[in-house]
Amino acid sequence: MKAKMTINKLELGNIKLLQDSVKIGHIFEFVASLKVQPRSMGTFSGEGIDCPDLQWIETVDWYKLDVIKNMWIHVGTNPYHKDLYKTNPQSQTFKTWWKEYRYAFARNTEGFPTALRNAHERDVKHWIARNGFEWKLPIKDIPSMSLLGGSGGGAGASLVIGPTRRRVIRFELGFTGCSQRIYCAQILESMDGKPTICLFLQKKLSSIDLNNEQNFLSWRKSPHSHFFRSGQPINNMTD
Repeated sequence: MKAKMTINKLELGNIKLLQDSVKIGHIFEFVASLKVQPRSMGTFSGEGIDCPDLQWIETVDWYKLDVIKNMWIHVGTNPYHKDLYKTNPQSQTFKTWWKEYRYAFARNTEGFPTALRNAHERDVKHWIARNGFEWKLPIKDIPSMSLLGGSGGGAGASLVIGPTRRRVIRFELGFTGCSQRIYCAQILESMDGKPTICLFLQKKLSSIDLNNEQNFLSWRKSPHSHFFRSGQPINNMTD
């Protein structure tokens, strides 16, 4: 039987604020704890490994400011619940999950053979297929928004162009065959090219949450040097 990979645990890590004179956003890592059961039929099983598929689903909501009524208007959603990995698996965001490269991170894990630390990713994969192993794999994303105009990205083009706008990205991250999901959201807002909201929430936001303007008033009052985990501010954000 072919070697098989399973997902033991999913988590977020290394969440950092990204902000300069032209953009705001965050850097974060989606970290999967991987485990490979060794092949059970020797060389007859080959050197391949059955792996689950990454699922990177994003929903992006855009808002514009009605200056006459002084209220934010929801313009639309682009995209809605789109699996970005399925539609573009060769995206740079997913490069650590590309083919043999996903096994490269095992080389620096305790218990991996020292003699193979500098081996080619293909040889690392073959060793893991024969022997089995456990390691962690980070997938890094850098969602950001220009403070000066429009922008496009893997999730889709901007629906609001200009220095005053609001964007909310809701993430659902996981793997096929793994019941655990990571839900998080990023809220970015600018007015006249100045950041007014730049928050990362490790929680699942509903459409009801986004329709409640009081939530945005609260998020706007939150210090930009903080990010939120499960709705509670953490004061160790680095930039």
